[in-house]
Amino acid sequence: MADALFLAGDRYHTAEDSFSTLGKIIEAAGLEVEYTTDFTAITTEALADKKLLVIHRDGMEWPNGNDADPERWMQPHQEEAIENFVLGGGSFMPMHNSGWNYPHEGGYRRTLGGYWQFHPSFQKFDVHVYNHDHPITAGVESYEIEDEQHFIWFDFERVTLLTRSQEKEGREAASGFCHEYGFGRVVYLANGHKKSSHEHPMVQKLQTNAVRWLLRA
Repeated sequence: MADALFLAGDRYHTAEDSFSTLGKIIEAAGLEVEYTTDFTAITTEALADKKLLVIHRDGMEWPNGNDADPERWMQPHQEEAIENFVLGGGSFMPMHNSGWNYPHEGGYRRTLGGYWQFHPSFQKFDVHVYNHDHPITAGVESYEIEDEQHFIWFDFERVTLLTRSQEKEGREAASGFCHEYGFGRVVYLANGHKKSSHEHPMVQKLQTNAVRWLLRA
């Protein structure tokens, strides 16, 4: 029986890019992973026997085609399922664009601890370690990466900022943060638009440390 549920893949991101990289890190931590591209898979029942939930996709679906306006896929019962999962002791790892176009006034927003704003085009920028004393940043050095630099609001009064990204022109954004929510834990990491982003050695170190922290390993 799977210990982790990993939802990924949307119009702009290939599920296999994260399944084949972050997924292997989760498996190496000793978990059996259920991989899915089906957002309806997130339910209270599906999470009942899980230790970890990972989401690497945006909140949009396109039922009327790519030329029409998107619709949000997350339903109230799924927000409730995720929030209760974490409050009860489960761990949640939202990645990259998993704060974009989601409900922003309910359980998902509270659980994530932030909300996506925008991103510039795919480009090179720097990521700096902000908190050198946290287990998630252990062994991580500041690095340059080619990726989407995501700008996200975060609840600074209740989350721990781990890393910050800095555009070559100077704009900065939160790039990684974590917090404890109820009996559970949450880690958000912003890098991950392409497989090459996941394969960056410092990104892999952050992801490895994050999974261990989430699992209290």
